[in-house]
Amino acid sequence: MLRTLLPGQTVSRDQRSTPPGGRLQRLGHGALIALLVALIPLAVWATTFEQAKSAIDEAKQVREEAIAAGVSASPTDEMIEQAESVLPSRQYTRARQYAEWARRQDELAMELLARQEAREAAGEVAKAEVGTYREPLDVLQGLIDRTSSDYLTQSDQNLMMMADSPAIWVAMDGEPLFHEPRGPNNVSLEECDFGKGPGVLEGAYVELPRYFEDTGKVMDLETRLVHCMVTLQGFGPDDPEVKQRHGNGSDHMKLQAYIASQSSGYAWNPPLDHPLEQAMRDAGEVMFFRRAGKADFSCNTCHGDTGKRIRASVLPNKNFPEEWSKAISWPAFRVGHDQVRSSQHRVRGCYWQMRQAGSIAGSDGSIALLSFWTDAARGAPAILPDMKR
Repeated sequence: MLRTLLPGQTVSRDQRSTPPGGRLQRLGHGALIALLVALIPLAVWATTFEQAKSAIDEAKQVREEAIAAGVSASPTDEMIEQAESVLPSRQYTRARQYAEWARRQDELAMELLARQEAREAAGEVAKAEVGTYREPLDVLQGLIDRTSSDYLTQSDQNLMMMADSPAIWVAMDGEPLFHEPRGPNNVSLEECDFGKGPGVLEGAYVELPRYFEDTGKVMDLETRLVHCMVTLQGFGPDDPEVKQRHGNGSDHMKLQAYIASQSSGYAWNPPLDHPLEQAMRDAGEVMFFRRAGKADFSCNTCHGDTGKRIRASVLPNKNFPEEWSKAISWPAFRVGHDQVRSSQHRVRGCYWQMRQAGSIAGSDGSIALLSFWTDAARGAPAILPDMKR
């Protein structure tokens, strides 16, 4: 209730009262501060000596496990020393950070080492299968028999057509081109080394890309074929035999289909012995997972899980070797294109579908991606030449 004061009348201090709204406002501020304090995570408070010491002990234990696993060169010893050196000055939070960094570093190193050992073990299995040529349809049927996959079985028509695939005819046309002396130098491609020695094709394609000493580069089938056609046979880079690389009627597709077909049924087993082979494979892994372009897509966007589709087409899962082996089995006849296509053509097509800049055939980037592709399928049999939708 409001009081009306007479002229000259005053209100004593005791008679004054705080407006109800002001009291509530102060109470609201106090409650808000109490709530915020209650919500602050405990981690922001200062680390205790016991917490820092426990983190250091854990880092030391993981370090011992890493050494036992074979991880030798590592900066974690220095990190642990730094953690212990700041304890006397009571920098417990910093000590714990150093220790946690050291632990994570060793855990990551052990994980990478385990992956490398798994790849090497799969490679040994793959080497044991060398010399086991099988028809493409038999390879595919074997994969279907040993696993359940909607990707492998999505097209009954393809299964029925594979025995008479046009890709087989293209490969047959490539055989005389391979053995015939051609070009200004009148030399056949039997003198070309695709990794197994001059003229040896059995099991060569599944071990590409690989490092070649005569060029000092990691090369895939297409770049190696170009190299031999130019250096051995004497063709010029702009000659149709070298420049035209797409379509059933091109020399390139005939030769690639024939060379690759000699490895049907062999297990993917790209070498990783040379540092450049390892570097290209690792760069390809980065490219596979790198998201970019208008759609913010990566290769893994489509091929990182099972059950993904583009319209009616089931997509292969990179983590499923049986599916991934078929996915990377190029050259292959594409029914929708009515043409045999190469691995390089598929890489370019994928980047176009992701709305990213097109890849350049034979570039280090394209070969790096192919290096990661084949390593991911290691140990699974190749279907060459394949048939795809």
